[in-house]
Amino acid sequence: MENEFYAAQKTKPDIRELTIERGLGYPSDEELLMLILNKGTRECPVEQLAHKAMKVINTSNPEDLVERLTLIDGIGYAKALALAAAVEIGRRRNCYLKSVITSPLDILPYVKHFSLEQREHFVSIALNGSREIIEEHVVSVGTSKRTMVHPREVFNHAVRVNASGIICCHNHPFGKCLPSREDMNVTSRLLLAGEVLGITVLDHIIITQDSYFSFLEHGMLKKSGGQERNPLAGLSQEGHSMNEHSTNDNPQDAAIFE
Repeated sequence: MENEFYAAQKTKPDIRELTIERGLGYPSDEELLMLILNKGTRECPVEQLAHKAMKVINTSNPEDLVERLTLIDGIGYAKALALAAAVEIGRRRNCYLKSVITSPLDILPYVKHFSLEQREHFVSIALNGSREIIEEHVVSVGTSKRTMVHPREVFNHAVRVNASGIICCHNHPFGKCLPSREDMNVTSRLLLAGEVLGITVLDHIIITQDSYFSFLEHGMLKKSGGQERNPLAGLSQEGHSMNEHSTNDNPQDAAIFE
C-alpha cells in the first residue's frame, strides 16, 4: 500500500520543476532530501527513500549518521555522505543565529571564510535590537580589486528581515587590509541611508586571510553632522591580526556596539 501511495504522487508536478519555479524555500524537508537523492530504486521510490532518510536524520547523532543512513536499502555510502554533508552545511550556516555581537571581534568567526575568496565579496549581517545575528547576506561579488555596492541592495535585505542594525564586511583578496577611498565613500553613503531608514550601521569590517580592519575601532563611523560614533583615539591606521584583541585599556573607549 505504501508503494502504491508514492506511485500515485508521480501524477503531481516534479519537485525539481516546482523548486525552480518557486525557489528553495518551497520544498518540505523531505522534498529537499529528494532533490539530493535524485532517484530511488525499483523497490523504493525516491519519495519513500527520503521519508526513511528523514526519520534517521531526526534520530541520529552526527557521529553515527552516515552509518545509520547506509542501513536503509537503496542508500549507499555515496548518498549517505551527500545527505550527511548537507546536514552539516546547514548546521554550520545556522550556528551563528542568535549569537550576540558586542564588538568587531565577535563577528569575525562568521565572515572569515570570505577572506579565502579570490574576488571581493560584500556581505551584510543583519542584527536585531538585542544585537543578535538574524541573517548573513551576500550583497555583491566583484573582481579581485573591487565590488559595486549600492545602499539599496544593502538595506533592501535588512528591511525585509526587520533588522535594527547591520554590520558590513568585505574581503580584500590582494593588498593591504586598509580601506580605500571608495571603501570610505561607500561607508559614508551607507551611514546616511541608515539614518534615514532607522537602521544603524554598526561597523564596516575589511578582512584578509590574516588580518582585519574595523571602521568602528578606528573611529571612522560618522553621523551626517560629522560627529564620530565611538571614536577610539590612539589606534594605528593598520589592520589587526585575526587573533589580536584590542589593546586599548580605557574601558570607556571599548569598541562595543551600543
